[in-house]
Amino acid sequence: MRFSSVQEKEIIEATSGKFIGYIVDAEVDEKEGAITAFIISPPKKFYHLFQGEELVKKIHFSNILTVGKDVILVKSPDE
Repeated sequence: MRFSSVQEKEIIEATSGKFIGYIVDAEVDEKEGAITAFIISPPKKFYHLFQGEELVKKIHFSNILTVGKDVILVKSPDE
């Protein structure tokens, strides 16, 4: 699976069904060459257009439950 195809999928929190955002980047372990986390950007809202910073979240690879055709289900970091 290519990274570009993963970026097109919606990230959904499994227990609440809440749309979290889209993958914008990946964190890679330099020694192993494996992805350790995805960087998620929340959906843009109108007031974010005027702010310089984006609020991003990090979802660790271990929190990914399943990768579907259109969405990626993740468990919340609190679980």
